Amino acid sequence: VVIKLLKKKNMIPLSLKKIAIITNGQLYGRDLVINDIVIDTKQVTLGCLFIALKGKQFDAYIFIKEAVNKGCAAIISQKKINYNVSYIIVEDTSIALGKIASWIRQKINPKILAITGSCGKTSVKEMTKSILEKNKKIISTIDNLNNHIGVPITLIRLTKKHKYGVIELGANNPGEISYTSNIAQPNTVLINNIYHAHLQGFKSLLGVSKAKSEILSGLRSQGTVIINLDSNHLSQWKKKIKNKNVFYFSIEKKKKVIFFLLTLQYIQIKHVLPCTHHLVK
Repeated sequence: VVIKLLKKKNMIPLSLKKIAIITNGQLYGRDLVINDIVIDTKQVTLGCLFIALKGKQFDAYIFIKEAVNKGCAAIISQKKINYNVSYIIVEDTSIALGKIASWIRQKINPKILAITGSCGKTSVKEMTKSILEKNKKIISTIDNLNNHIGVPITLIRLTKKHKYGVIELGANNPGEISYTSNIAQPNTVLINNIYHAHLQGFKSLLGVSKAKSEILSGLRSQGTVIINLDSNHLSQWKKKIKNKNVFYFSIEKKKKVIFFLLTLQYIQIKHVLPCTHHLVK
C-alpha cells in the first residue's frame, strides 16, 4: 500500500518503491509518495525525503535524527538507520541523487541549455533565463550551484510545467562536467570561453579546455553546440563536434562566425541574446 502525504509539491510525485528502483537501492519500511527531496536539514518539509550525502570530509548521516525530528518521512542512506521512518539503502548517496535527477529529466523532457566556460557562466545563465521565462516556465541553477550536487538538485525540481532548463556546469577536476552533462542531457550546449582561470585541478590551459569540452558528452543527438571562437585550444574539440550543428561567435574573427560581437557593453548585449534564444527554441 502506498501512503500519500499531504504537503506542498516541489517535484513530480515519486513513490519510495520507484525511487529504490531508480537508485538500485533497497527499501525498508512503508512505501510512501514523495513530493520533495532535500539534502539540507534546514530545508526539511513535512513528509519529504532526506538524502544523507557522504563526501570526503562530511557525512550527513549524523543529521538524520534532526531531519526526522523536523518531519521528514523517509531517508536515503548508505547504511541502516534506527528511526521510525522508511529508508532506502544505496551504495553511494551522491550517485543516487544524480540517478533520481537523470530519471526526472528524461521523464519531463524539457529543452535543456547547458552552459560552461572559464568565466561568465552565471551571467550568461541569468541573461538567458530572463529571456526564456518571459514566455515559458523554466528552471535554472540557483546562483552558481553548478557541481555534481547542485545540478541534480536543480533538475529534481522539474515538473510538467517546465518547458526549458538553463543549467550551468562547473568543475574543479576532470570528469566532473562529463558526469553532470550526462545527467542534464542538454539539447544545446554553450562553451562560453576557455581562458587562464581556475587552473588549479586542471594543471594547464589545455587541461581546462579538455575538461570544458566534456559538456559535449551528454549532448543529445541532433543537438546544437555554441562555441566562442576566441577560446584557447579549440583544435582539441574537432572530433567531438564533428557532424554536430555548430554555431560560433567571436569578437575577433568576424569572417569565420555566424554572429559577430563588436562589444559586450550594456545595451549592445541584446544583439547576442536573441541568438541564444533562437538556438534553444
